[in-house]
This record gives sequence, structure tokens and C-alpha cells, in this order.
Amino acid sequence: MKSFFLALAFAAVTLRAAAPNVGVVDAEEVMKKYGKAVAIQGEIQKSKDAAQAAINERGKEVEGMIAELQAIQKRGQSPLLSDAGKKSVQAELQSKSEVFQQRRGELEKFIQEANATIQQRQAEMTKTIGAEVRAEVEKISKAKSLQLVLPKGVALYADASLDITEEVVKVLNAGYKPAEAPTAPAAPAAPVAPAGDKPAAK
Repeated sequence: MKSFFLALAFAAVTLRAAAPNVGVVDAEEVMKKYGKAVAIQGEIQKSKDAAQAAINERGKEVEGMIAELQAIQKRGQSPLLSDAGKKSVQAELQSKSEVFQQRRGELEKFIQEANATIQQRQAEMTKTIGAEVRAEVEKISKAKSLQLVLPKGVALYADASLDITEEVVKVLNAGYKPAEAPTAPAAPAAPVAPAGDKPAAK
């Protein structure tokens, strides 16, 4: 029996010795607190807003053209129209329809290109920030003798003492220098009036 308990004690010591030093990092928290990530996300959001505004504007134009086509079509169904009038309305409808198809195609292309551009910027941000986070996590891990660092979302439970997120954020922000805001462009000079437009001397 004594040898049994000794074996258990030895096994427990062996397990403790074999257990790796573990840390966890909350990636979402890093994205919220790392100045560079916040700045890039802000720029991407501005691009999204600008694209959406342009889409809304072009969408209104397309909607207006639909209403116009419907009105022309309705006008062409009038029993009071002569044959010449019907031909004129039909020609107008054909011309407007071609322009409508072109505008709608341009809108669809613009939406696709805007989405692709934003997705590319998001992917580039994820790649850039991810590489910087991994580099700092590696440095901190070596300093703290950590053998394994996991994303916080992977662990079902992790004691707060294992969380190195704040350390990572602190180091990242210490090495980040925000870009200076661009200076506002100078106001355009007032157009010079043509010689003939100068007011007559009193």
C-alpha cells in the first residue's frame, strides 16, 4: 500500500513537471485597444461609409429611371396615341431602357468592386496586425518562459493569471507612432474675372 501511494505521488510530481507554462491572448481585445488596429479599422469604416453613400446615390438614380420607364410604358398604352405617336414612344422607351441597363450594370460593378476593395483592406489589416501580435507574443512568452500561448476563445476556461493580453497591448502601443493628420488643403483662389467683366471705374 505504501508503495502504491509513493507511486501516485511520483506520478503527480511528474505531471506537474511535464505541464507546460501556458498563456492566453484575447485577440478581440487587442483589436479594440491597439492604436494601429483602431486607426486602420477607422479608415476602413470611412471607406465603407463613402462607398455606401455612393451606392445609395446611384441607387436613387436607377430607381428614378425605373419610374420613368414605367411612365413611358404607360403613356405608350394610351388608346389616343396615333401610330406615329406609338412609334415615338416605343423609340423613347428603347433608348431609355438601354441607358437604364447601362446604369444598373455600372451600379452592380461598383458594388462588387467596393466590396472587394474593403475585403482586401480587411485581409491586409488582419495579416499585418496578426504578424505584429505574434511577434510580441513570442517575445513576451520567452521573457515569461511560456511554452504555449492560446487564443482566449479556444479555451473553455482560463484563469486570469494566464492572460497576457494587456501586456501585449501595452508593448504594441509603446512601439506605435500614429501618423500625423494631413494638413488641410489651401482654399482655391477666387477666379479672376475676364477683362471685359471688370466694373467700370466711378
